[in-house]
Amino acid sequence: MSKFGFPVWSVVLLLGLAGTALTAGAAGAKNTGTDLDADPHLAGRWTFDDGSGTTAADATAHGRDGTLKGSLTFEKHSAPGRCGKALNFNGKGAVEVKGYKGVTGIRPRTVAAWIQTKASRGEVLAWGGDDFGKRWSLQFIRGRLGVSPHGGYLYMNDPVHDGKWHHVAVVMKEAERPNLHDDVTLYKDGERAAIHDIGLLDLWPIDTGEAQDVRIGRGFNGLIDEVRIYDRALSAEEIKALVTGSK
Repeated sequence: MSKFGFPVWSVVLLLGLAGTALTAGAAGAKNTGTDLDADPHLAGRWTFDDGSGTTAADATAHGRDGTLKGSLTFEKHSAPGRCGKALNFNGKGAVEVKGYKGVTGIRPRTVAAWIQTKASRGEVLAWGGDDFGKRWSLQFIRGRLGVSPHGGYLYMNDPVHDGKWHHVAVVMKEAERPNLHDDVTLYKDGERAAIHDIGLLDLWPIDTGEAQDVRIGRGFNGLIDEVRIYDRALSAEEIKALVTGSK
């Protein structure tokens, strides 16, 4: 019996519940844009805030800097972005991250970026191989933005080529044999996107290859900003935090 007249076991139980609540609160506080910037699973982040030259610095500690190709330079193609500055792609150049193969195999992943365009063509981000299931590409498909592993496709119903800034993301969760139908989710402006169409090979297993380094913006006309690759599946709340944390 405690000095307050309560059984000792009840005091211990209350303290335990309080500790659990504090832990849960701390875990919930991690779902912010700031903490996602420091996430150990953030494998690459290109802000395009660079002032000059042809090197797009990786904002993580991994040092996966990109190189502007096809006459792109920050002096000529830097523009006001959604967060700081953005890179204005002209449909001919791209940013190549030499030596970085992206998230390969069946590993879970998240790709996210801000885009502004009036053209419905080109890639936002891509890597992998050319065989079925070996590619990972966030790109325009039949005039809508979607993802293709080369063999099957999944794309949004709503257009994003309206000249406004849109946050786009694709998440693949952990699975033994991941496929587009069961394991991949597209997001538009922080919300799960309505799907327009999915390919006949939507159940083809995804097993991303290593033939091609990460590439940003090939064939894309418009602005790209804040490109991120995580080697884990972000939750819906975390995707929303990427959007709200950028305002």
